[in-house]
Amino acid sequence: MLPAPCRPLLHRCSQQAAAVDTVGAASRRRRHRPLCIPSGPIRASAVAQQRRADAVGRMPPLAHREVMLELAGEAEAALGARLLPSEVPADVAEFRNAAGNALGSVDVRRGVPGSSVDFTLEAWFHRQLPGGGAIDISSLIFVLNGATDAPHFLMEFIQGGPTSLVILLDLLPRKDLPLHPEYITKYYEATGVDAHRRSIERLPQVRPYVSPLLLVRSLWSPTAVVVDVQCGEGREAALEEIVQGQLATSAKEVLGVWLEHSAAAVEMSDAERESMVARDKMISATELELNLSANLPRMFDADISARVVAEIRKAFLGH
Repeated sequence: MLPAPCRPLLHRCSQQAAAVDTVGAASRRRRHRPLCIPSGPIRASAVAQQRRADAVGRMPPLAHREVMLELAGEAEAALGARLLPSEVPADVAEFRNAAGNALGSVDVRRGVPGSSVDFTLEAWFHRQLPGGGAIDISSLIFVLNGATDAPHFLMEFIQGGPTSLVILLDLLPRKDLPLHPEYITKYYEATGVDAHRRSIERLPQVRPYVSPLLLVRSLWSPTAVVVDVQCGEGREAALEEIVQGQLATSAKEVLGVWLEHSAAAVEMSDAERESMVARDKMISATELELNLSANLPRMFDADISARVVAEIRKAFLGH
């Protein structure tokens, strides 16, 4: 959630703002695809999806947002009765700066009692920059509890220009991998997720993204997609093709792996379970302080940032 790329990207975009038009002529003509809301007994899910679509629909249309919307809907439909209805207040579900230059939407859904899902979090941010240009961030995080040791799911897109995009896609490990080689085998080797990292990194427009924070780098799995896509000036169509092609395919496959493993209960000793959950909480607290609390005020007014961070803190830390 708002990881380390935000800080340098905000700085870089501010410098280049006069030369950047994030939406672009083609994007202005394009509109978000209608969100297909599945029928079924869980009406709360349909309401949440429509609220999300309405809020995001007020942001400039971008290919990465369309991909994220589709995957968020698929995940929500698959998780189904494992999730409680959203209880996020309206002023967190959709918010904007007083000046109208920043829009945001955050939704959190807890898992039902007995579910392996702790919570799901999705966030959508758009901030216009002085002199032109914008930064757009879309995040999707699925966090599990102590019923399983399966990884968490993270997907985040950070777009600072019409032809550039930072991509973060990973199954975040919940154990220290050198001490648990069987964890690597089960969740990373046997599932084949590393093939998606290789496919994306082979694209000529892709280069590695290196977080300036050493702690953040230590959290990724060996199969994480952490890249910076740079298509070059005037190559908006090339970025859209990558996002709707290889990126969408890989993200859907990695999400499928996570959905397959997320519901399976895993036998652990009480000590192992407590240690894993404590590790989760420690990492969450660190991420909140290093990234979210530090970066949201760069995009939104202080009162809005405080309100949104407080709601997300309840999900991550329970208070």
